[in-house]
Amino acid sequence: MDPVLDMSVVEELLSFSDDGDPELLMDLIQMFLEDGPSKVAAVSEGVSAGDFEKAERAAHSLKGSSGNLGARLLQNVCEEMQLATRYHKLDDSRRLAPMLSQRFTEAEGALRKLQASYKS
Repeated sequence: MDPVLDMSVVEELLSFSDDGDPELLMDLIQMFLEDGPSKVAAVSEGVSAGDFEKAERAAHSLKGSSGNLGARLLQNVCEEMQLATRYHKLDDSRRLAPMLSQRFTEAEGALRKLQASYKS
């Protein structure tokens, strides 16, 4: 298992197509790569501004999309952030924000690598 991606999730997505066509997987990866940076930014902005609702919404959304692609480490940090912001735990939120950003960068790199492997 890739430490960043749970490949069993990727394999399950590939199994949805009769011939193993990666179109669904590629679409999900592309949406993640396009939407993810704005969600990470929204979490950071929300934490910095003390806007817990904004940060929680963005963390929740990113948790779902990362889980759909098997980015478990990112999904876990998003869940922690979602709880920290829901309960207005500013110190925890500030501690988790850079970790969330780092985990996103790792997931993004792993997904770009996976995406490239299907394009070649």
